[in-house]
Amino acid sequence: MRNLLSYDKVALVEDIPLYAKTPPYHPSEEFPELTVPINGTEDNPAYRGIRNLFYFLEFDRSNYGTKSWNPLTEIVKPGNTVILKPNLVSHFNHGFKVGLTDTDCLVTHGSVIRAVLDYTAKALQGTGKIIIGDCPIQGTEWDKLLDVVGLNQIYDYFHSTYPNIELLVRDYRLGRAIVEKGMVVKRIIDEGAFVDYQEVDLKEESSLTTLMHDKYAFGVSQYKKQRMMKAHTPETNKYLFPKDILYADVVINLPKMKSHMKAGITSALKNLVGINGHKDYLPHFRFGSPRNGGDEYPDGNWLWDLMWFCMHRDWEYDGGLFKRLYFFLTKVCAYFLPIFSGLPKNAARIGGGGWHGNDTLWRTILDINRAFFYYDRGNNRISNEISHDVKYLAILDGLIGGEKESPLSPTPVKSGIMMASLNPLALDSVAAAMMGLDVHKIKQISQGYYLKSLPIAQFMPEDIEIVGYESICCIKDIYKQKAYIAFEPSSGYRGYIEYKS
Repeated sequence: MRNLLSYDKVALVEDIPLYAKTPPYHPSEEFPELTVPINGTEDNPAYRGIRNLFYFLEFDRSNYGTKSWNPLTEIVKPGNTVILKPNLVSHFNHGFKVGLTDTDCLVTHGSVIRAVLDYTAKALQGTGKIIIGDCPIQGTEWDKLLDVVGLNQIYDYFHSTYPNIELLVRDYRLGRAIVEKGMVVKRIIDEGAFVDYQEVDLKEESSLTTLMHDKYAFGVSQYKKQRMMKAHTPETNKYLFPKDILYADVVINLPKMKSHMKAGITSALKNLVGINGHKDYLPHFRFGSPRNGGDEYPDGNWLWDLMWFCMHRDWEYDGGLFKRLYFFLTKVCAYFLPIFSGLPKNAARIGGGGWHGNDTLWRTILDINRAFFYYDRGNNRISNEISHDVKYLAILDGLIGGEKESPLSPTPVKSGIMMASLNPLALDSVAAAMMGLDVHKIKQISQGYYLKSLPIAQFMPEDIEIVGYESICCIKDIYKQKAYIAFEPSSGYRGYIEYKS
């Protein structure tokens, strides 16, 4: 297996910006290495794209074009447990209020999952386990999400085609919620399942420690402070991973290519956030505005501060009269804000860390990746050396990407591209460039190259080799040739992270 830290290659392929619409998303062409059903009536660019990515990464290159080609054999062995981690954030596009209903730009498409499943099954050679799992947002209805992605039909197909390989589909949330008109009215916590999870403590190695002055308080929207305060102190910085994922033999990360209101973009690095059982282990911001030591939202007037005070109080209640009172007061403040402060009606979008001044979330994103890659599974601690217990591959679904108020309310972008790499930082760097964003202005990317301990890469952005895309060999070529698709950032990042020649 090639060294993740020194792996500076990213495969980038282009195809038609559409998806097959009928699950289980059979391939539209015959490929000699696979004996799976063919559906010649419906084009499947994702299947074709996955295959091309493996070819350009030189996986089992000598056997390409033959029945014996087995591209994932480098990382997947018979008997392994393999995790497929798609981006399954929600069962609907939250931009429905402005006419958006598209889910192709919201979640990793089922045709991408299906193609990876087939090649994983071939590498397993009839024995092993595959788990498709994620932690969507707390209000997501899991059954509806499975319908959106077509996972029920994919499961039935796989079970009948590969009966000796176990396939599981897992909702890894320990906490769910019932949400009515934007308000959490009930929380459902499965504390009994905690035994199936493992806390991984970065301690002082965490990138968050430099923020921990006397008045710091980390938060995440719509969650109480209690669990966060216990997980993150100057001495302990804990993340909560499902044991399935932590102790798997292989993790194949399947992110979606989208802008992100709180992190600039979401790709391979950010997608690993979804392996945390409780979201309130994940610092998204520091409470307040910069003038009082926070980065949750920009400085504003008294009404702005009052609105966020009421919102914070709302989050501390699971239901009841006080919750409804604070929720109502928040709405009243939001209504009068444009009148008394000159702020736009949608100003609240940039709260909760959803703006370019957020100096917290990028640290959490890097922390999660470092905790995963450097966790010593045998001794239950962080090691100084990257773990060799788990193999890793990232495949980015960008045939149709998402822009603007993503990740929950994305607007579709017909990108027509897919990417893959063994290194998440390399993949995210190329993804950002192809979105027309400046690699040096997205903090989890730019700062990821300068980690003093537990590094994710031993190369720089200019060292990345791009393969598979005609005339583009490096990130500089993307910018110079203007080969990127200009994704529009969210309102809180607009004007701050775009590439400017």
